[in-house]
Amino acid sequence: MAAPQVTVVVPVLNEEGTLEETLRSLRAQTWRDFELLVVDNGSTDRSPQIAARFADRVIVEPKRGALPAMHRGFSEARGAFVVGADADTVYPPRWLERMVRELRREGTVAVYGPMGFRESGRVRRALEAAGYCVLAWLSLLCRVHLCGAANMGMRREVYLAVGGYPPLEDRASPDFRLARLLEGVGRVRFVPTILCYTSNRRFVRSGWVRGAARAFWYWLDMATGRDRIPGQRYWTDLQGSREPKGR
Repeated sequence: MAAPQVTVVVPVLNEEGTLEETLRSLRAQTWRDFELLVVDNGSTDRSPQIAARFADRVIVEPKRGALPAMHRGFSEARGAFVVGADADTVYPPRWLERMVRELRREGTVAVYGPMGFRESGRVRRALEAAGYCVLAWLSLLCRVHLCGAANMGMRREVYLAVGGYPPLEDRASPDFRLARLLEGVGRVRFVPTILCYTSNRRFVRSGWVRGAARAFWYWLDMATGRDRIPGQRYWTDLQGSREPKGR
């Protein structure tokens, strides 16, 4: 079989409550030339069985963690472009089409887009996405790409050339750091039309004020070049909320 142009990688750990809706949204994409690869990270619920119904391949990654799971998927991808997706996120039908169109632009090595919350209504989602865009553009003034693995695509060969996620496992904000590494090879672009809707559970569990303050603290550590937040503290915070967003 000819290799697909794109591989969408979904890391999964005990996401039976949201996984089916996520995978259905990916299967409903207008862009059809892609493989859907689910990387199970040791689920003890029905996630593997749900994944098997929708994915082209289900891979088991025994090393626990979002980054090892994502890297395993990117390493085994057959597509020239690799795109990250999260198991609790809903993707509009033209999401992948827009992602691929932007990745095909000459000189572009990675693209990412804004996110709203899946639990919000239509109007509130639009406001959340608009707010994300404003923050993303302001963040670029400090050379920080406000990106997340739930909505980011890149050229696979470039990802592997810069080392990918493994060297970043002990660092805070690895998605931000990966974008900076990729920027050393080619252009990394924020595209407002590449929109998806992720879960707000991280903020609900930690509290909206506390969650926003913590996200800003991680961003500030990157923007100022302080690099003082230990990776262990960063991952402990995320594991405490069972939520890999904003990495």
